[in-house]
Amino acid sequence: MILADDDFSSIVKAVEEGRVVYDNTKKITKYFLAVNFSEILLIAVAIIFGFPFLPLLPLHILWMNLITDSFPAMALIKEKGEDVMKEGPRKEKSILDNILAFVIIAGILCFLVGLTIFLITTNKYPNNPKKVWTMVLTGDVLFQMFFIFAVRSKKKLTEIGLFSNKWVLYGVLSAILVQIIAIYTPLASVLKIVPLSLNDWLFLLPFGLSGLVVFEVWKWVKKK
Repeated sequence: MILADDDFSSIVKAVEEGRVVYDNTKKITKYFLAVNFSEILLIAVAIIFGFPFLPLLPLHILWMNLITDSFPAMALIKEKGEDVMKEGPRKEKSILDNILAFVIIAGILCFLVGLTIFLITTNKYPNNPKKVWTMVLTGDVLFQMFFIFAVRSKKKLTEIGLFSNKWVLYGVLSAILVQIIAIYTPLASVLKIVPLSLNDWLFLLPFGLSGLVVFEVWKWVKKK
């Protein structure tokens, strides 16, 4: 540690900043591992059980990672510290300490959302894989964008406030807007997706909100 002045209180500020950076790094790690684990699991299950076609193509996964794992996720570094100086010295041996259960549960939930959307839409549109891909892709994007608010803090969203980190909000809105543009422009033909109706969006919305709702309830139960 190098002090830029002769005020030893700078050491306290440096330790605080370091803890905030570490905590935010764990939040990004939680988010990345959970959502990417679900994608791997979804494709693996489809292959193992011989689904008529994959729930998502490699191009869809690349697209989803491009719009959800970039600015929205990186905006988590702007989260403010949460009483970091009230904690004792860290004894963690890995960045996965204390978050592994969260990652597994969130990953399985995201997987179940994608699988459920796939099974329902495949039954409804058995000869229209593009429609199914669009539904699964958009459902996953919505899930991840709402889920990121649950990752922001150990506290409930009602406690920290929706607008306490405006960069996450901007990132989420931007990602959803880009997905909408992709669906309703010539880019759709490149991605092998099709336009969605209002009923399709209403069908997907509860799936998209499920991750946020489940983990906000989990925080409330733990606090009780």
